[in-house]
Amino acid sequence: MKKLIFLILIFTFAASMLKADDFTDAMLKAKKNLNSAMAGYQEKDLLKVRGEFERILQLKQNEWIVNYYLAVCDYFLSFSSMGKGTTDNDKIKKYTESGLDIIEKSISLKDDFADSYVIKLGLSFNRWVYESSKMTDIMAQSTEAQKKAEELDASNPRLNLMKGQSAYYTPVNFGGGYDAAVKDLEKSLESFSTRVEKETYYPDWGKDLTYGYLALAYKKRNDDGDDAKSKTTYENGLKEFPDSGFLKFYIKNNL
Repeated sequence: MKKLIFLILIFTFAASMLKADDFTDAMLKAKKNLNSAMAGYQEKDLLKVRGEFERILQLKQNEWIVNYYLAVCDYFLSFSSMGKGTTDNDKIKKYTESGLDIIEKSISLKDDFADSYVIKLGLSFNRWVYESSKMTDIMAQSTEAQKKAEELDASNPRLNLMKGQSAYYTPVNFGGGYDAAVKDLEKSLESFSTRVEKETYYPDWGKDLTYGYLALAYKKRNDDGDDAKSKTTYENGLKEFPDSGFLKFYIKNNL
């Protein structure tokens, strides 16, 4: 009887390890595909990889991180018309609302993952596009998400990227401006250079965006030497991320 119990335990352990390996392999594959899809900003590619993450949910393991990636997919889907000369407010609203719902699911399962609040912050910024009349609510949601992310991981490069993006589009008299954007984006780029994630399938996206926004912020600030910094930053970004559509098209056309 004891031998039978021992064998059952062995088989149970082996099955759980196999399931864990299946999960990790599936996550790494989906994460790789997501990085490629994010580089191109093509809706069909982002929807395809979003479907991969939905299938991974069926493994019923670490669902919080899978939901996090679904929210990331929605965040980038909201901007999948970038570079096409149009802004599709309906699309931005559709994917932003979906992303906000999903990231709340992730946070309810694991409330101490800084990147979840970072993506919530980014999605909250999106609301300005289609419901700017709800300024008070948007500011409260954004401030809450940023504060929580800072408490958990103030050096998170994606947090400083989001803060830099916000400052870039916010007037100086409202706490933004190009100088503030440069400071946050420089912190982001520095953090990316030393960042080591706890798990191989944890997020590592955003460095190409940081290069791009920092190049734009230098150009707009236009202090002594900023033109050269802008050019160098853009070239370094393109060298490291030659497939980044954000750098190749959006940033190139706006420098």
